[in-house]
Amino acid sequence: MARGDRLEVEHRIIASTVTYLHHGIDLGDGTVVHARPDDFRNPFGGGRVVRTSRAEFSQGATVKVRNEPPAIYSADEVAERALAHEGREGYDLVVDNCEHFATWCATGRRVSRQVDIVMARMAAAASRTTAAVSARAAAGVAERVAFRTVLGSSVRVGIKTMVPAALVGEAAALAVEWRAHQAGASARESRRAGETAGLAASAVAFAVAGAAAGPAGIVAGAFAGATMWLGGSAMAAAATAATRQSVQRLVRE
Repeated sequence: MARGDRLEVEHRIIASTVTYLHHGIDLGDGTVVHARPDDFRNPFGGGRVVRTSRAEFSQGATVKVRNEPPAIYSADEVAERALAHEGREGYDLVVDNCEHFATWCATGRRVSRQVDIVMARMAAAASRTTAAVSARAAAGVAERVAFRTVLGSSVRVGIKTMVPAALVGEAAALAVEWRAHQAGASARESRRAGETAGLAASAVAFAVAGAAAGPAGIVAGAFAGATMWLGGSAMAAAATAATRQSVQRLVRE
């Protein structure tokens, strides 16, 4: 670790088992500049950019170097950009957090992969749920709707299965993508891991729902779940892009 490095350390969200990555800029003298809330129990209550010892920054956890996205400034420039904002107020968990700040110091862009993951999965969950509800409305009094599977065949699936399956898939995708990112995977790698987990969870949820019809129902359900996930991913991509643009506009403002 050296001057200008982007540091990250895994902290636990208070009173939970969920962890997140806290980011800062190493000054090479045992201190770190980082953005943080004034009260970690109220992350939406405002905060500031501070300079603390590395020990205070890490709170006993292992400190790692983060190089993604690649820096466009030299190490000294990154450190100076961080120092220039020491004491600045205006911390915001969603649009101006520690990761936004550290990434901006190195790249000139306010980006937070952690926020992107959550926002993308929320948009995807909304898209899939909306699609499921729309299918139910279109079906009217029918209890089952038809899905065209990736194999070209059609199966009929219980309407009440669709929304829970969509939420189960997104929950699995979020958990796996989040952990992959924390483990150091690139954005593409972590996203792929999340999509794979979501696809599998959706297929399993539908397969379980179709179990009452025997082996054929399990297979048909699994194909329908996979088809629903893949179709929803296409719609979610558009919703995610729109959400990201909205967040970026907020950051610029």
